[in-house]
Amino acid sequence: MDVMLGDRRALLMIVTLLSGCLVLADDGFKIEDEVLGSGAFGVVRKAQAKTICARETVTTVAVKTVRPTANLNCMKALLRELRILVYLGQHLNIVNLLGACTKNIDLGELLVVVEYCRYGNLHDYLVRRRVNFIDQLNDSGEKICVSAAREDAIKVDDVGTNTDSRSDGNSTIVNCSNNVTSKTTDARVDDCSPSVSLTELNAPLKYPGDRTDFNSRPTCTHDLVCWAWQVSCGMQYLGAKKIIHGDLATRNILLADDNVVKICDFGLSKSLREEENQKSTENGPLPVKWMAIESLRDRVFSTKSDVWSFGVVLWELFSLARTPYPLIRPEDMCRKLAEGYRMEKPPYAPRSIYQMMLRCWNAEPSERPSFEKLTINIAELIEEHVKTTKY
Repeated sequence: MDVMLGDRRALLMIVTLLSGCLVLADDGFKIEDEVLGSGAFGVVRKAQAKTICARETVTTVAVKTVRPTANLNCMKALLRELRILVYLGQHLNIVNLLGACTKNIDLGELLVVVEYCRYGNLHDYLVRRRVNFIDQLNDSGEKICVSAAREDAIKVDDVGTNTDSRSDGNSTIVNCSNNVTSKTTDARVDDCSPSVSLTELNAPLKYPGDRTDFNSRPTCTHDLVCWAWQVSCGMQYLGAKKIIHGDLATRNILLADDNVVKICDFGLSKSLREEENQKSTENGPLPVKWMAIESLRDRVFSTKSDVWSFGVVLWELFSLARTPYPLIRPEDMCRKLAEGYRMEKPPYAPRSIYQMMLRCWNAEPSERPSFEKLTINIAELIEEHVKTTKY
């Protein structure tokens, strides 16, 4: 049953972003029972908003808020995220702010209204799609054969049953009806757990998303490359705005319609508008396995530490959401990385993508590539019509 916010208190004033300006609107906003994500201190619910988007009468949105039992620090974190979203403005590969309700903030109520991404976070999505994943790399492990596999005619049922034995770990080579060689991985139960426990995150909001099949077709290597490119575009935009994300991981990247991915969860984000590097003074839990050496050792964060995290995101994508550094304890991460340890190439990554990962994990921050350079390099693996598509 839908719950009208106005039934609880006076009709809420929704602050909406229209033409770059903050405008007050006071009509039609309701939150549904469906919970999109929840954690120890916060909840994300599905909602319907009237006239919040110029092109739609009613828009499905996501509403992020803190629980009534949450402490003041949780409210401050959500407020900080709201300020960053207002400053960032609109970008295709960022979960954009649509509005916020601050009318009852003195009573501990803050609602942040953002875009709804029906397929949820990439980590959980990739785990679900392992069984039907199509590996499009050729025998040399580099060239991506995408022309046939990207046709809309490909469906899960198109995958044939003829198999060819190959010593390849947990994978099997199968023949598709369109003659594209593909690889179907076994979804092992022990590898399907979340990549990080809720207690390890500062903003532990799960966003599982709609479990219906996306376009009724399997996920393939080309999707991974396309998503990697879009994430680099979003991070390039953040860098240009001098914002550090601070928690870049597949769990904080959402998949929307039309194969668009959007970076979300700016709870650990910081502004670089006053200085080049930021030193964290927070004592809360941190995403250790996604952090750069200097961040682990000295709590120093910069755009270059986000580049390191992007390298881990690439590893997650091309391993189909396996857990990074599975055999290393979080407390040993800094020592192992300082000693030169780096993860091996994930099974579905082209060699050029793995070389990008290694450059992202350079111990010297200044030697890591910029997001602009990463965007250009990944774009070389994508067809031109994909890069110019107007979603």
